[in-house]
Amino acid sequence: MASEFDGAAPTGLPAALLGRARQERKELVDWLIDRDFRRDQIGNALSPMLLAANRIIGDDGTTTSAREVAESSGLPLELVQRLHLAAGLARADDPDAAQHSRSDAEAIVPAASLVAFGFDAEEVALLVRLLVDGLTRFAVTMRQAALKALITPGATELELAVALEQLALEVEPLLDPMINRLARLTLRHSFATEAVNAAERATGRLPGARPVSVAFADVLGFTRLGEAVPPQDLVRVASRLAALTRSVVTEHVQFVKTIGDAVMLVSTDAEKLTLAVLELLAAASSDQLPPLRVGIASGQAVNRAGDWYGSPVNLASRVTSTAPAGAALMTESTRAALGGAGSISWSFEKAVHLKGIRGEIRLFRASRTSNP
Repeated sequence: MASEFDGAAPTGLPAALLGRARQERKELVDWLIDRDFRRDQIGNALSPMLLAANRIIGDDGTTTSAREVAESSGLPLELVQRLHLAAGLARADDPDAAQHSRSDAEAIVPAASLVAFGFDAEEVALLVRLLVDGLTRFAVTMRQAALKALITPGATELELAVALEQLALEVEPLLDPMINRLARLTLRHSFATEAVNAAERATGRLPGARPVSVAFADVLGFTRLGEAVPPQDLVRVASRLAALTRSVVTEHVQFVKTIGDAVMLVSTDAEKLTLAVLELLAAASSDQLPPLRVGIASGQAVNRAGDWYGSPVNLASRVTSTAPAGAALMTESTRAALGGAGSISWSFEKAVHLKGIRGEIRLFRASRTSNP
């Protein structure tokens, strides 16, 4: 039977595809048409082989406008547009333009409903942005894992499209419970670390700046390492550092983030934080990672959207850059915050001037006592 895509380059079958590649695309296009995909969908898709899998996870091929979402959900148009931007959707100058897929445009409706419970619209937009940022990394990693599991030497576009569709059918029922349970886990843990004191309850204001200790650990010579090894080896080093850091984190110590070749930890307990980074140094050495170095500082900082801001953050980062391989250096502020902690010993290391930091900074090398 003749295909609609025989002859000159029609939508869905680019003229640039020749020989075997063209025949494989023709097979895929015919299969997609048999599954009721439109020619414009196929032709406009960045990767047509993903269309069938994407339909299973919500994209039915229809589009809608911001105004239609607002009217169907009862939400203010301005809020819908604001949350579309927060979710990473392209700005639509015309609210009546059916610019986004219906599944994408309506994805923000549950979040928007939080405004009815008293959430500020700006905070809801921040929540959407943070969730999308985190889920984007999750989605990219999951996509790569799926392709790695499915792709085989010589696989055609059609074979891969069929395999991806089947995988989507099997995985889709797991997505909601997986994300739901992990979101609840992180929410419970955030409540456990967000203490509201009597003064804050009396004023009715959220916690502001508070005394914390901050630590950074980075891989010494990571930039030079990047010139000497393949990129995938750098990824393995960074991933292993993150995994080791999670393995040493204890109660009251927050693993804030990874920053390329570095990790950031924060705690209101200087002793627990110092013990965690000392354990990280030992674990990295045993794991045969490139040498790590650690900087620790203490002072007033503010928690915003899961990240921390303030002088101890900047100072700890600067101290890290001066630390020798395999060492944890702390400032006098952290030494004072430790008080009489019997599990930590220290010795004067050096006095330095750090870029962007006023005055001379005295640094001390931390170690674990033999009899904590």
